[in-house]
Amino acid sequence: MPPKTRFELAEVLRLMARAVRGRISIPLSLVRSRLADLSDKVAIEIEPASPGLRIQGEAHALGAPIGFTARIDAEGVRVDGQQRTVHVHLSEVALSTDHDAPGPLADAIRRGMIDTDNPATLIGNMISLPDMIVEAAGRDVVLDLMKVPAIERDEMLRAAFAAATSYLCVTNIRISDDAIELQLGLLPGGVKEAALSTARAALTPAVRFLWPEGTKR
Repeated sequence: MPPKTRFELAEVLRLMARAVRGRISIPLSLVRSRLADLSDKVAIEIEPASPGLRIQGEAHALGAPIGFTARIDAEGVRVDGQQRTVHVHLSEVALSTDHDAPGPLADAIRRGMIDTDNPATLIGNMISLPDMIVEAAGRDVVLDLMKVPAIERDEMLRAAFAAATSYLCVTNIRISDDAIELQLGLLPGGVKEAALSTARAALTPAVRFLWPEGTKR
């Protein structure tokens, strides 16, 4: 356990040094190690496909082994009011399964009934989507970072995150040399947005004091 702690501390220090220069580089090896820890039910491999990523893997769904591949490209964070959105573009999507795999999903894949040309539409038609997915159509998925559960449920954290990202935020995302390169930019939403976000963050503690959670306003 101690060696892992030292390794993580070293990575944090390196990321901070790069952030000072306006760029953060996250090795894909770190992403791969996190993905390996997530679940033993889904095997996912990621490879650079500059400026994006290519993923491939296999999962069991409805009793059948399903293979999948896709290319993923992402834009920088867009700062607009109280939204912090990231646009993700999905392309080159392919699904496969065994010739004798059971179940309706496997059968639909073999018959070519699933529209892999518009993968985001398939995601958008799911019965239940996380709140952070605010739009999914065609090949594009829009994520709102303000609706990440840990941020959305904490009013203070939400206000602080909005204020911080109004001054310094990720303006471009690309893959280079087996690493995710995050380009940082100042005042991504403009001076007015930075001022408004700062005001909201400053007022949040007072509002919580005057109207504690659970009381009517």
